Amino acid sequence: MGNNRAYMLIMAGLVFTISPKANAQFFKKLKQQAEEKLLKKANNGIDVVFTENKSGTKEAGDAKGPVTVKNDQDKSASPKAVEQSKTTYNESDYLVYKSPDPAFKDIVIQKHKGLPRFGAVDFYMKRDNPKQVDLSKEAADKRNLTGLGYTGFAHLVRIHMLKEHFKAMDKTTLTQQTKGKIIEQEAKSSLAQKVLKEFAFDMGTDALKREYFMNDWSGDGKSPFVRKWGGHQADDFTENERYVSFVDKYLDTILKWSEAFFSDGTEDFQLVHDIKFHGQYDFDKGGFWIQLPLRSKSIKVSSLDYFSEFLPQTPYGQEIANKTSQVEYINGYVLFKIAPEKAEALINDKSVLLQLTMKVRSVFKDFQTDNPFVYGARYSYHFLEPAMELYSNAELTQKIGEIDLQDLIYKGSN
Repeated sequence: MGNNRAYMLIMAGLVFTISPKANAQFFKKLKQQAEEKLLKKANNGIDVVFTENKSGTKEAGDAKGPVTVKNDQDKSASPKAVEQSKTTYNESDYLVYKSPDPAFKDIVIQKHKGLPRFGAVDFYMKRDNPKQVDLSKEAADKRNLTGLGYTGFAHLVRIHMLKEHFKAMDKTTLTQQTKGKIIEQEAKSSLAQKVLKEFAFDMGTDALKREYFMNDWSGDGKSPFVRKWGGHQADDFTENERYVSFVDKYLDTILKWSEAFFSDGTEDFQLVHDIKFHGQYDFDKGGFWIQLPLRSKSIKVSSLDYFSEFLPQTPYGQEIANKTSQVEYINGYVLFKIAPEKAEALINDKSVLLQLTMKVRSVFKDFQTDNPFVYGARYSYHFLEPAMELYSNAELTQKIGEIDLQDLIYKGSN
């Protein structure tokens, strides 16, 4: 005890005899050594908890579908970062983009006919009354699972679209914006760092967030996760150190994973819209009128940025664009043919939730340049098949008919 006290007095004396610049460097080095000891001690404790969660072998997949990426030279994460979500699910019910590193959660989203389902997704409402939320644990788990999946999908799309930004990103320190100026290099670096942090926080396991987004003041491991490198009230040194550590360990893996999303600047989807019949059943025409959702946006639409502009690439698509640009047909009402007896049963069934599906391709166009510090990618989309399908339930299992895009019957304005 006496030796420790003498050592502390000597160190204190040294602090006041060295220059201010050296003094700052000394404190930084001393702080870093102390943090390394604390982190090593904490990691040893976490290792014990997660030793049994080591990942298995990963195989490369198709770049246009759910993929897993094989780690170069088997770069598996340390045991402290292998915790995955405890939510269990049947992989055959979803599109699963396997994480290439156990430090990050898999991306699990809904699918239809083998493609990502976007637009009006299944919110797991009550099946007999789709206007009421299903409050069961099973439904809540599915909402959380796929909600996080769509978030992760969007993050990795952004990371891939910003690949040139990541080449310019400062990997040694967090970028500070020069006041009163917009410097391209700073803007690119700042935006890339922001997008990377959002991905890490949203898709990282709790073990990863404990390491990079928690400031464990009490030492009991119960401090909150905060969307800041180093956690709540982390100082500049800690914030920068956590960022650099994360980049060194995970950036290459994340960039490689992102290549599976909009790999060539395009992505194919099943785009789904909530729709309703307009007016009464038309006995003369033998069907209901519905509105083509080419320009309208459903309230329950996910990631609409990918479908913000309809730019047809087929003759039938171009004809639709030309027709709906005319004043008489600008509302885009077209006929959905259905027999009267089926129509009557449909409108009297309170469990019906009309869903219109279309196979489309989204194409990256460019970036908005108004504010280079904000992500502003722009996309267009076009049809891939000349038919839209109509379903009566959110699960898209009860098909009630199709609309032929090459033989549309339009309703003129009255």
